[in-house]
Amino acid sequence: MRAILCSQPKDDLSTTGLADVPMPEPEPGEVRVRVMAASLNPVDWKLCSGLARWWTEPHVVGLDAAGVIDKLGDGVTGWKVGDRVVWHGNLRRQGVFAEYATTVAHVLTLLPETVGWEAAAALPCAGLTAYQALVRKIRLQPGQTIVIQGATGGVGGFGVQIAHRLGAKVIALARPEKAYRARALGADVVLDYRAPDLAMQVREANGGLGADAMLEVANPHDARKSLSLLAYNGHLACVDPLPDLSQTPAYTYAASLHEIALGGAYGAEDMRTQRDFAVMGAALVDMLASGTLDPMIEARIILDQVPDYLARLRNRAFDGKAVIRIGA
Repeated sequence: MRAILCSQPKDDLSTTGLADVPMPEPEPGEVRVRVMAASLNPVDWKLCSGLARWWTEPHVVGLDAAGVIDKLGDGVTGWKVGDRVVWHGNLRRQGVFAEYATTVAHVLTLLPETVGWEAAAALPCAGLTAYQALVRKIRLQPGQTIVIQGATGGVGGFGVQIAHRLGAKVIALARPEKAYRARALGADVVLDYRAPDLAMQVREANGGLGADAMLEVANPHDARKSLSLLAYNGHLACVDPLPDLSQTPAYTYAASLHEIALGGAYGAEDMRTQRDFAVMGAALVDMLASGTLDPMIEARIILDQVPDYLARLRNRAFDGKAVIRIGA
């Protein structure tokens, strides 16, 4: 079968390309899926460029896919051949940028006929990250205010939409030329993240108070840069590794910090969180089906174009999501 294979992690991504690889077989507790669509995420180019030190043999790239179950492994219950599914995969396993892929069955979300393959495939990594941050960790409430960094990107864009749907006031951080996009996704206020008086602007937009919460998608190193945007006892959810707290005076912010790391649930073998991927996925799919969630698809490509788009994603050449059409 055809797949995007990283033969050896290399910084310039030159060792990642289209290849013929053997058809995978599901192990006990797994299913095999005929992949209809998949989507790119920043972690994909990071793994191909050397982040994945554990990739010691050729590795099929990709974490997010939607498709049709075509074979069940031993012990799988609750699923049948022909079911339409979407899922977020394990970055330590062979990936999904391929005509067929395998996954553990307990992370699958059933996909209704009313939701298209490409829209579904755009969801998992970015959508689940935003949902876990806002709903599971911060527990954002109606009437609260949240600052969302990278508001026109994948995680940030889903975060804006989910926060708006929850009834929160959304202060989006984006470049001025992208303000229209952030507002279209549901932002109430859009501020330039580069403004030297950003903390003051947040307070002016929020009745003199800092925000109740912030979704941080890019690490500013010094935690005070993000904590300064929050009210006392606020919440900071971090997608990148936690910022440096060494210069943060005690008893100044009393903030709750949340590390958001979907892949860690696989590495830690935490079954409760892995199973929650399916539950959170169902909530996001319901939003898609009701037309209240924009999958933010910016590009539709084929397998041959993946290496080029991994490079474009690395260079931040587009916002939103790039999806790969694989199945017929």
